[in-house]
Amino acid sequence: MCTDILIIHNERNSEMKHLIICFLAVVLAIPAQAETLRTAAGAGYKKVVEQWAHLYEKQTGDKVERIYGNMGQVTAQVKQGGGICLVIGEKSYLSSHGLPIVSFRSIGQGRPALVTRKGLTLSRVDDLNNAEFKRIVAPDYEKAIYGRAAHQILDHDNYRHLLDKTMAVGTVPRSGGYAISGEVDAAFINMTFALANQDKFGSLVELTEGFQPIEIVVGTLSGCEEKPEVKQFVGLLQSDAMQANKLAAGL
Repeated sequence: MCTDILIIHNERNSEMKHLIICFLAVVLAIPAQAETLRTAAGAGYKKVVEQWAHLYEKQTGDKVERIYGNMGQVTAQVKQGGGICLVIGEKSYLSSHGLPIVSFRSIGQGRPALVTRKGLTLSRVDDLNNAEFKRIVAPDYEKAIYGRAAHQILDHDNYRHLLDKTMAVGTVPRSGGYAISGEVDAAFINMTFALANQDKFGSLVELTEGFQPIEIVVGTLSGCEEKPEVKQFVGLLQSDAMQANKLAAGL
């Protein structure tokens, strides 16, 4: 009798072990679902980041949460936490603002631009000295990279007087928006925004000198470097589609 009970007990244990093994095999076979990736970027790079995010979402089926603003707003948001893993902006700015970035990956070189409202044209910065250019705007030079570039360009003997009539307005899109609406005569922006809206300006000039080089990067924040969604998103930078997107976006 005791022998029969022992045999039944052992059979039940064997069945239970088999069920556990089968359950683990099924669970391990299911791929882990990626977390929603959170990114923060300078507003002037919205076009390229949007294309980048759409490419990632199409390939993976996972979502990318995007936050945009001037770089002062972006760095403040990153410092507050909230699960942001990637930050996109200018390397020297990001490096000097105490962010917990563990690595950088280059996206491209930033290119400042000068545009005018419809009805006005120029071909160089010198033309801002002409009488018709009474209202000029630029991004905030203390918080936005292209505002800093504009300030560096104008902070020379031939242009310094223009600083007094150049109004700081926050971000690249806001600066360009004033030119599009005709509220100002000229605006300093970047080629990313300029190319995306070139038919809305009277003229567009790429600026190539008078400012420090602008290296645009994506920085990976501490604690995110091993996340699969981060690796996959950053890895897309090397794809043919992203290379084409970057060129089209003026980087």
